[in-house]
Amino acid sequence: MTLTTTRPLAIHGIGVLATMDGTGPHGLGLVHDAVVVCRGAAIVDCGARGAVAIPSDAERVDAGGAAVVPGLVDCHTHAVFMGDRSDEFARRARGETYAQIAAAGGGIRATMRAVRAATVDALVAAARPRLRRMLARGVTTVEMKSGYGLTVEDELKLLRAARALRDEGPVHVEATLLAAHAVPPEAASASAWTTTIVDELLPAVAREGLASACDVFVEQGAFSVDDGRRLLTRAAALGLRPRVHAEQLSWQGGARLAAEVGALAASHLEHITADDARRLADAGVVAEVLSLAQVFLRGQRAIPGRLLKDAGCVVAVGTDLNPGTAMSCDLPLAAGLAVTQSGLYAEEALAGITRDGARALGLSDRGVVAVGRRADLVVLRATSPLALVYEWAEPLAAVVVAGGRVVHRWAAG
Repeated sequence: MTLTTTRPLAIHGIGVLATMDGTGPHGLGLVHDAVVVCRGAAIVDCGARGAVAIPSDAERVDAGGAAVVPGLVDCHTHAVFMGDRSDEFARRARGETYAQIAAAGGGIRATMRAVRAATVDALVAAARPRLRRMLARGVTTVEMKSGYGLTVEDELKLLRAARALRDEGPVHVEATLLAAHAVPPEAASASAWTTTIVDELLPAVAREGLASACDVFVEQGAFSVDDGRRLLTRAAALGLRPRVHAEQLSWQGGARLAAEVGALAASHLEHITADDARRLADAGVVAEVLSLAQVFLRGQRAIPGRLLKDAGCVVAVGTDLNPGTAMSCDLPLAAGLAVTQSGLYAEEALAGITRDGARALGLSDRGVVAVGRRADLVVLRATSPLALVYEWAEPLAAVVVAGGRVVHRWAAG
């Protein structure tokens, strides 16, 4: 949804502006005593107070000496779903594994049954409060996957719900087709379901313009590298950018597939090797670190964030919000866990939920505060931009601006 306003907006009294433009110490692009001016949906001026003129008719937001960062980007979620899987969380605490629960009819198939019984309107109503919670934490752009319908019509239904949420705003939604999330109970095999996606679902998604990307879960018991290659090659031919869930539970070669097909991003990566990391870096594939899921599942191998960075990868951070393995809308918390669990530096984690999160979605107009970029900004209830990855207790967004207008203000209590 394009948000416009005829009156300019000026954020002044900024103690420190983290432009995230890659300059200066750790690439934070810090500007002290700063001002940002927005007109329509774009930033038209920004910099130190003495160098920026505030239009006389501007709506003013006084940051009161606080830090300001770009609007946050959650590059990986499964935010459209129905149902509750808290029972599975309790079962894992007693020792059952993800695979055992799935074999007993739980896991993705449990959510599938709830989604199949729901309407588009019901899916939208269920997802809307999740987006509100994200917005309250400063998220202005979110990727949203299908993958819980597992029929042609039910996957289209999920993507139509994502489109409706995008049309509502103010959070911008980028939709991804993830029909290759699990093998439907009706399908003869993963290969057979892949054929259905390639022959029927992908053309329908392209005709309606329902998604900008296509993802596949390459994993034992899910989809093979060959399935993924066939799927992503067809998706790319139809204009959908490839993405890959890779090496989450075991090494299967998904990261190498991502490099081979020039994917936008490869996610999870718990079992990635140093050679895989170099291939991703050489191919320009963004590595998505999803530490919330790693912690939520218990006993998972730590995601080697430092290995990825040292190999030269661009690293983004996402929540992986989903009902089974990461039931949280808290992107700043995910960034904090990427530091403590995955070895990222704090500044890298902040970049992962701003500039590099946008890169994981192929969006060059956001994630950085600069003239001409989209006017998505967050005034924090803190004087340091790193507070976002350091303070885990509650939302730190005091004011959220999306598309040049104020869309959220923090209210105490």
